[in-house]
Amino acid sequence: KRDRDAPESMRRPGASRVALLAALLSALALAEAAAPTRLADVDVDADASSDAAKSDSAPPPNEALVQGLIQAGFPRARAETALRAVGEDDCCEPQKRWLFEQTRGSGGTPADAAKTKLSESCHARESTDYDGYAVTWGSANIQATPEACCESCRAYEPKAPDFFPCNVWVFCPKEGGCFAPAAGEFGKGQCWLKYQEDPTNPHVNAFGAYSAAYRATHPAAPDKVDWVAGALVNEGETVSNGTWSSRSHWRR
Repeated sequence: KRDRDAPESMRRPGASRVALLAALLSALALAEAAAPTRLADVDVDADASSDAAKSDSAPPPNEALVQGLIQAGFPRARAETALRAVGEDDCCEPQKRWLFEQTRGSGGTPADAAKTKLSESCHARESTDYDGYAVTWGSANIQATPEACCESCRAYEPKAPDFFPCNVWVFCPKEGGCFAPAAGEFGKGQCWLKYQEDPTNPHVNAFGAYSAAYRATHPAAPDKVDWVAGALVNEGETVSNGTWSSRSHWRR
């Protein structure tokens, strides 16, 4: 039956209209394929689980780059995930930006933190050094007491580029400075403000007494850890003894 005999709404489009529609669909497909993936759209947990399912033949990330991110305060698992997601080029600023985006995308934003009420406790522990991403270096934040250090953490306002809040603090109370197995000087009063993903189960760099074997290889090390550390958590939450950090092997 000819098109002119059919109702207007059922007539087949002309060849020119078919060609135009095909061209539009093709352009949309190309635009979608070319669109970059937004950092916040990447799911860290999904990426990590897919990595676990990969063949054992898949090469691990460059260990030197992993250590670079660990030294910046990120756990090993996060460091490896970032290197797999972003690649190893220009390490480590692009990888850190990706990790910042992931935290904000998963709800760890200052706005979200402001909606919850923090406990008044500083959860201070003597002879303890907590890990974490340093939002303020101790040399730039001198405080008189552990309590003052804790309050400076509580008062910290998140800043670019990471916008991390402070939820972990580490204070040097010792005259003459505190020992740390890292380059630099760590004088009395230094108050390091840090961020950890779960301050209720903090990652611990060092705790308690140093072993005789450790002091034999680190002559400057004292009998026990010099630092005082604490965490800020929400009301009703407790702080566990924690778990060893990716940097804890430095204490051995």
